[in-house]
Formats: sequence, structure tokens, C-alpha cells
Amino acid sequence: MEAVTALRPEAFVLGLLFASLRTGAALALLPALGGQLIPVRVRIGLSGAIGFLVMGSQHAPAPPDDMLSMVGMLAVAGELLVGAVAALSLHAAFAVAAIAGEWVAQAMGIGFAMAMDPGAPPAPVVSALFVLLMWAIFLQTGGHLLLIRLLVESYAAMPSGAALLEADRLWKLAGWGGLAVAGGVLAALPLGAALLLVNLALAVAARSAPQLGLFSIGFPLMLLVGLVGLPLMLPGLADSFAGALATMHGQLSAVLLGG
Repeated sequence: MEAVTALRPEAFVLGLLFASLRTGAALALLPALGGQLIPVRVRIGLSGAIGFLVMGSQHAPAPPDDMLSMVGMLAVAGELLVGAVAALSLHAAFAVAAIAGEWVAQAMGIGFAMAMDPGAPPAPVVSALFVLLMWAIFLQTGGHLLLIRLLVESYAAMPSGAALLEADRLWKLAGWGGLAVAGGVLAALPLGAALLLVNLALAVAARSAPQLGLFSIGFPLMLLVGLVGLPLMLPGLADSFAGALATMHGQLSAVLLGG
């Protein structure tokens, strides 16, 4: 590689750029409420460092002769598509936390309390809390390392991004939305069910004693139950989020590596 770099530096830069596209696309599309706050220079540096290591492997991708030709642009689009699919798996995993937080916030009656993030649309405060918890679990379990490892291994299993257009892989991608919704509902089920029972009890009490004001009694009671239940559900919630991350890692591995 040193000889090639000295004799043809433009070829080395072109190969490094092409080998960095998958990781660069994945880092550019990280989930919000944390991921989008990583500086752009850091993302470019990480993608370049990983691309440099990929160039030294036996499955290093060969850049097209003419990047501006139709074949070259299709090759670049395929590399970007693979990185976007990796980022999509992260979005599906983090959607579990967002959906669970949305349900809990609406059940507690504080769905109007929004967290403002410059890199993301407004989200309920509970959803923001759950997404940050998901980020902590993702980093603590080494999910970022597993993601990079899958991207590097995908060069051997999928030299071209055109393989993503196979019917079997597209069918697996279409199922990620259902997995995110199901995971979010299951994660919020304990506290959501408790709040639902409290809501039903308040409805029965208001029916039997109309003088009880639902707005003066119901809202504080629902908020109190939610605030007490949130710390109690955190251990189970963390297990659910870790399971969602493991599931989406397996799904991404099946799409990129086959099987």
C-alpha cells in the first residue's frame, strides 16, 4: 500500500473514499436525541479510519474506474444504501424506546410536555428519557462496535449493494417496523397496564360519584402513579431495550451477511 500511495496518491484517496462510504452513511444517519449531536468532523474521521482498515483487508472493495460514470454512480449508491440500511436498523431499535415513551406519556397525561432537541423534532419528555436510556445501553453493551463489525464483514458477504434488492432481504427490511412497534408496546406494557387500570377505576368512581372531578383528582393521581411506577419499571425496561437491540442486530446480520 505504501508503494501505491507514493506512486498514485489519487488512486489511494479514491480507494479510501470508496471504502469509507458504508460507514460514513451509517454514521451520517444515526438516530436523533444523541446521535445527531456527534460533530461532523468526528464522523468523517471515524469513517475514514475504518475505511483505511478495510483497504488493508483481503475483501477491500475495488472502486470503479470512473466514479462519474453511470456504473460508478450506481456503485456509490449501492455503498450508501448498505450504510443507510445499517442506520435504519438502529432507528428501528431506538423507535422501541420512542414508542414506549409515547404510550407512557399519554397514559400519564403529560404527552404535552415536549423535549426540544436541535437535531430532532419535538418528542415527549418520557420518550426523550427512554431514548437516552437506550443510548446508554447501546454504548454500554458495545453495540457501536458490533455495528462497525457488521459493516466491515459485509464487504465479504455483500461486495455490491445491489444484493439488498433481493426479495428475501427486502421482506426482512419491511418487517422491522412491526418489530419496533411490538417491542415498544411490550416494553411499556407493565406501567401502561397499571395506568389503564387506574384510569378504569377512576371512570367507575366518577360514574358512581359524579361529584368527583376527573380533572382535579384523576390527573394528579395518574401523574403520581406514573412517577412512582417509572423507577420501578426501569430494570425491566432496560432488559426490554437490550433485547430490542439484540434482535435488531440479529436482523441486520441476516440482511447484510445472509442467513
